[in-house]
Amino acid sequence: HTSSLATYVRKKMLYMKHRNKKNVCIIYGQEASKVADLKTSPTITFNLKREDGTWFGYREVEKLASLSGIHLRTGCFCNPGACAKYLGLSHSDLVSNFEAGHVCWDDNDVIKGKPTGAVRISFGYISTYQDAEEFLKFLQSSFVSKPIASSNGHTLSMNTLNLVDNQSQQVVPDVRLKSIIIYPVKSCQGFSVQSWPLAAGGLKYDREWLLQGSGGEILTQKKVVPELASIRTLINLELGKLFVESPKRKDKLQISLLENLTHLTAEVDVYGQRYEVESYDENVNTWFSEAIGRHCTFMRCSSSKKSLCTSTGQNGRLCRDTRSKLSFVNEGQLLLISEESVSDLNSRLSSSNGNGKQHVLVDAMRFRPNIVISGSTPYREDNWKRLHIGDAYFTSMGGCNRCQMINLHQNAGQVIKSKEPLATLASYRREKGKILFGVLLNYEDGSSGEETVAERWLQVGQEVHTSTE
Repeated sequence: HTSSLATYVRKKMLYMKHRNKKNVCIIYGQEASKVADLKTSPTITFNLKREDGTWFGYREVEKLASLSGIHLRTGCFCNPGACAKYLGLSHSDLVSNFEAGHVCWDDNDVIKGKPTGAVRISFGYISTYQDAEEFLKFLQSSFVSKPIASSNGHTLSMNTLNLVDNQSQQVVPDVRLKSIIIYPVKSCQGFSVQSWPLAAGGLKYDREWLLQGSGGEILTQKKVVPELASIRTLINLELGKLFVESPKRKDKLQISLLENLTHLTAEVDVYGQRYEVESYDENVNTWFSEAIGRHCTFMRCSSSKKSLCTSTGQNGRLCRDTRSKLSFVNEGQLLLISEESVSDLNSRLSSSNGNGKQHVLVDAMRFRPNIVISGSTPYREDNWKRLHIGDAYFTSMGGCNRCQMINLHQNAGQVIKSKEPLATLASYRREKGKILFGVLLNYEDGSSGEETVAERWLQVGQEVHTSTE
């Protein structure tokens, strides 16, 4: 039964072609199926190619599969030797990947144009023909390019991110800063302000603290601890204190912003980047451990030790690791979200929530932005290269790659997970393995590293001036 299903799916996958007749699926271990008296395995290990010959990363396949309710495995399946053999990775490739920071279970699924792992599906006793058809339908709709006729008769290409059109570019809207949000502790709740100072790392004190587990892992909502979503934070600049609250603690934690903790310095690795951190005493650690229900250590960023580049990437955009100070952010220093883009997303969510499905709408806060703007047009921010707000200048680092984190929301104190809005975004905001929404910004503080620069502030209501050059 399982071999029959696998054989059927394998043949269908080999017949899949892009519109330019190029193969979509590369299946590994095909030679074994030709050996006499050897039964066909109920597993299929494969990778997928775009019509231009580049690879879909296995993380992209995994992300989209989870949104479609399809369970599969990705990576090297605890067999790095076979992985290297079938992927054609030489010894120098493996060394180069390791030097680039690639380790098992990270997101580096394609390095220097070569996949670092693969995708595997398995059929079992309870698998059905319908399951097989659903999987094939998923591949066809998500990865096979085909012409799409638009309303004006022109042909569009699938998997191409549509930026704003030229006509809308000619209109100069009155774009304003609508909201400013600070997230002092990584993955915990943030707070909104009317005005806030900027520092070399972006918004002052933004994601300057985090929690580390007993095994050295970084604790986040996405991968480990959804309870972090219930921890509320607030900074009072006049008092110079960070206030932290949790529904599991009766007392409010108060932490001085100016307290000298240099005698407790250490180094930690946060997603491949080395940081010098300052830790706190056991009273603080106990408070957080009880708040999230597991032992942890509270740490503050002292400095980043990563060597950063200043080169430009495609389309003249600065590369993501442009020379600038980073706190515990994943990529850019700030995340910008447009209210108009959120409204467009909600209109798509509304149209896709028919047929008795639960009505899902989101607001800008679902995406954990630092600044929210209004008065623009949907996705106009995709083309911005520089922004000027008040006396401050920012460089766009490109779109923000979204993950399952935006599918989490709180309801009556409970963390609820759904498929939206990521599933809808995946249908029209995919580009080269990423699902983009919002743009990442880096603050240009104007310093050369030695002289003191006057502190600049952002203020709600300020006009946002943009440039596409």
